[in-house]
Amino acid sequence: MTDPKSLFANAPDNSANDSALSFALRQLQRTLSRPMYWVIVGAVIFMAALAGPYFTLERMTFPERVVFWGATLVVSAVTMTFLNIFAAELGRRAGVHWSIAAALAGAVGTLPVAGSLYLAQGLVTGFAPGWTSWAPLSAVLISVAPSALAVSVFVELVLRLQQGDTSASSPSAESVEPVPALTITPFQKKLPAHLGHDIVAVRAQDHYVEAFTPQGSAMVLMRLSDAEEQLAPLNGLRVHRSWWVNLSHIARMERGANGPEIVTTLDQRIPVGRSYRAKFDDMVGD
Repeated sequence: MTDPKSLFANAPDNSANDSALSFALRQLQRTLSRPMYWVIVGAVIFMAALAGPYFTLERMTFPERVVFWGATLVVSAVTMTFLNIFAAELGRRAGVHWSIAAALAGAVGTLPVAGSLYLAQGLVTGFAPGWTSWAPLSAVLISVAPSALAVSVFVELVLRLQQGDTSASSPSAESVEPVPALTITPFQKKLPAHLGHDIVAVRAQDHYVEAFTPQGSAMVLMRLSDAEEQLAPLNGLRVHRSWWVNLSHIARMERGANGPEIVTTLDQRIPVGRSYRAKFDDMVGD
């Protein structure tokens, strides 16, 4: 079988670092597209603008503080988000415990976050004499480091707790013979930890398959036929030459232009191929 370190590469050049970086960038893009992410960032910006740390309360009006902290904290939030995703993926591939990977992400993120705050402090104070000395910079580093470490570990912990809740709860009360929560197939073990094991569907893409869970998706270097074989213990079925679907995640059936279509709990529309319809009808009892 394939080398686990090359499973998430997005190109024929499958070095572990490139694939981890490519994966992290894709996940960052998905994270930044979620409205809740920006709601949280906006709330933090609002609180910082109200509190006015680093002399901004005395030297700026409230609208100026909103702009100032908006720019500073958006850069910091995106930087830390990327570092957490990247470190978690590298840690997963290297077999490093998630808490260590999160702490390392926080440590690395301390430098750019502290740098942006230090520059912001200089702009607010007009680069007062002594700004370039080590003392004020070290003070910012000391104040930022514990927060960066704590936030990194806390965010990763929350994600893992959410995954645990998802896997422990039944996706549908009408599921037919659901698989026990402790049953983890070889294919599920190949997915990044933050995606969990609750696979909704798997789609073939060239030499890869894309696995979808409620937390996102990831590319795995594997043929769909091999993925189907490894997913055999689950309550799923191949419904198209390019699709495997978890029957527990079928929300409803609709009539498409070329025949029946499955609508999943992720609102995906998946056609049921003609040669797969008889077996599908037998499985779902239609």
